[in-house]
Amino acid sequence: MVHAPMSVSRIPTRQRIVNTALELFASKGITETTTRQIADFAQVNEVTLFRHFGNKHGLLLAVLQECLQKYLILAQVGESLMVSDISSQSDLRRFLKYYIQSSLRALESVPELVRSLVGEAGQYPLESRQALAQGINQVNQTIATAIADVLANSRLQYTLPPIKLANLLNTCILGYAVITLTSDVQAIWRDRDDFVNTLVDMFIQEVSPLTPAHPIMDIPAETVREILLQAKKCGAKDYAIAYLLFGAGITALDMTRLCLKDYQIQANHGILRTKDVADQVRSVPLNQKILGHRYGSATNNPLSAYLKARKHELKDVPNNDHIEAMFISGDRKPLTLEEIEQMWERWTQPYCNLDGSSLSITQARHTWCVEMLARGIDADSFCIISGIKGKELQAYQTRLNEKLAIEKAIALDS
Repeated sequence: MVHAPMSVSRIPTRQRIVNTALELFASKGITETTTRQIADFAQVNEVTLFRHFGNKHGLLLAVLQECLQKYLILAQVGESLMVSDISSQSDLRRFLKYYIQSSLRALESVPELVRSLVGEAGQYPLESRQALAQGINQVNQTIATAIADVLANSRLQYTLPPIKLANLLNTCILGYAVITLTSDVQAIWRDRDDFVNTLVDMFIQEVSPLTPAHPIMDIPAETVREILLQAKKCGAKDYAIAYLLFGAGITALDMTRLCLKDYQIQANHGILRTKDVADQVRSVPLNQKILGHRYGSATNNPLSAYLKARKHELKDVPNNDHIEAMFISGDRKPLTLEEIEQMWERWTQPYCNLDGSSLSITQARHTWCVEMLARGIDADSFCIISGIKGKELQAYQTRLNEKLAIEKAIALDS
């Protein structure tokens, strides 16, 4: 409980009001705290409070943003402390326990604020509720990135994408905190450790080791050219998909998520916007040249030709604006991963790897990655546009070095 007004310090007036409001909200609740009390304890005029925040709900919005920023810092600190040395399933368990326990302590340090947020949520303006949701999403994104790094470092995989794991994890944490602060939690859980261990066990049970990674196997330039010609014979859609596989290095799964709005022309170059499993957006340039052969320009290439054909195909379809997927099937539904893989099999059927195995669709991405490095792109830029983690870069660099070594050895004969 707050007993006396805060002493005036060098803290800026706005921040002093927010700090005071948080202290009073956390000790007395939101409804029981008045703007007059906040102004008195912050040693400012109530008019000054209104000038900075408009009203009590405007001040509450600032307090919520402050709390979420502190929570976000907690999440980032936890990530930096834990992720760097994680390499096993037991370390994943340690990371989860640390994050859950730290989050619960943070929520339980402001009990009246949490109770007020739950009990009075229906009274808050839309702006406050949206800001709270936006802040929670930001925390979820941070934890999703941490979880993805933990799984990668531990050579583990999960059936759900990291962003959904983060959403589920934080929902469970918030739910437990609300139950703890508003009811008799022991009627449900023996104690906090019981809840934490059960939640961690639930996550750990769904984790499995990653299957051994396939070696980096790019496709020779002449074979890539033949594959693109085969795709062109199959139609505009096939040709466009093959073009994106080799010209932008996106995966077949990325392809199923593409929407029309994800393709833009910038500085006379095509740009694709894609999302990874954690819903992190990245932009990828669509190369006009693939392994030395040019495939049109920014405005006239296999993708633009397909988009024109797609527009013509749908011109008689009512309300076709709602069909947002870039690649669609005959039934006008988004193209599936299986359908793209079937296309790949049609184009590549006559060809195989040196060991006699069939060409895999993942080799198109390998080919693009090796080509980008061969063109001289720096490592940081490559990781940004490819979405590849720094620790995975070495495998592609090694493959490029192998190719360069072979070329140098061959050159000795000439």
